[in-house]
Amino acid sequence: MASQAELERNLKLYPWYSMALESLFWAPVFILLFASKFSISEVLLLESVYYIAVVILEVPSGYVSDRMGRRPTLMAAAALLGLSYILFFLGDSFFVFALAKVLMAAGFAFKSGTDASFHYDTYQSLGRTEKFGDAEARVSSMNFRGAAGAALLGGLAGMSNLSIPFALSAIASFVAMGMMSTCVEPTHSEDRTKAGFSSQLGDTLGRLGDRSLRWLMGVAILSIILVHVPYEVYQPYIDLVSKDRAVSEESSPLISGIHAFTVMLVGSFVAAKSMNIHRKLGMRKTFLCSILFQNFIILPAAFVLHPSVVLLMLLRNAPKGMYMAPLSSEVNARIPTHLRATYLSLQSLAGRLGFAGLLWMLSIVVGEGQTSWSSVSKISEFSFYLGITGWMLLLLTARFVDEKPSVDGYESG
Repeated sequence: MASQAELERNLKLYPWYSMALESLFWAPVFILLFASKFSISEVLLLESVYYIAVVILEVPSGYVSDRMGRRPTLMAAAALLGLSYILFFLGDSFFVFALAKVLMAAGFAFKSGTDASFHYDTYQSLGRTEKFGDAEARVSSMNFRGAAGAALLGGLAGMSNLSIPFALSAIASFVAMGMMSTCVEPTHSEDRTKAGFSSQLGDTLGRLGDRSLRWLMGVAILSIILVHVPYEVYQPYIDLVSKDRAVSEESSPLISGIHAFTVMLVGSFVAAKSMNIHRKLGMRKTFLCSILFQNFIILPAAFVLHPSVVLLMLLRNAPKGMYMAPLSSEVNARIPTHLRATYLSLQSLAGRLGFAGLLWMLSIVVGEGQTSWSSVSKISEFSFYLGITGWMLLLLTARFVDEKPSVDGYESG
């Protein structure tokens, strides 16, 4: 059984572990790197490979966490991510990049759900679950700040070589693995599931008998889809604006890095305030506002090629900062320990599956050829119509949702 001092060390190290894995030095340049090697349809196909791999691995990885423990699963996540980044750094063919995408998917799948479960279980073991929401908000804010610095450094490094940021992320991943190796398994996590995978999955799906969890699942799916859309289009959009304004093409990585740096700082600021917003607005209004906000960040890129839209895109992480900690807090409070990582992985799977489907549809819509204003416009317009339709469905069903989580039962309906 973990001692209080060991559990307190978990709380000190976990934010740094999380920040190291969220320091995506490659974020400002990865689409530029892919586009320099492959066609736009191949780039979208690579992204589809990633999300399909996540679909396959997401729920089994959550089961591994519930069965084998949070700590070894998080160590494996960091190792897999580090290996994937090395392949991106060294690779030059579609096959190698696709393999790297699969390893990246495995890494993020092992991390997804398990990280929040590790954090929540540690607070639960200390008898301080009421502090989890605010602590998760601080971790989210810290992650955004780390990502901001990484984006700026990655953009600078990308000016000389678009592959170098992946090497920096590999180093950060192996540092994170070392930090997690010094943590302990939370006492509450030691009550691991003894069920087989199919039984565990059945019990987890049974939690969706709770109508509030069903609505929160819808929020998670739509939020994951919409948050990723500007993430996919902002680099080519900035590149197109730069060319339209006769800005040097070599400066695109730096411009993307500065843009991503600012985006992450905005996300950090909003994440730090997110639980206060949640307490003031309530669960339903918080999530409905964040999704509507995201929709209207996507919309202008469908119709205008102008620097003002690049400025608007600086707000693209504000909705993510607004919903992440409140959603984690709401869902964790409704799920028992032995199902927690499996459920959170299932939630992440549903969102990523939705985005993989969107990418597949978009690859058909934009067709073959290199990145162009027409393809970016079509991606943004299609995504906006999808997003606003989903938002209206959530608005119509919000009145059936209970603002307060039930302790360990669930509401049928």
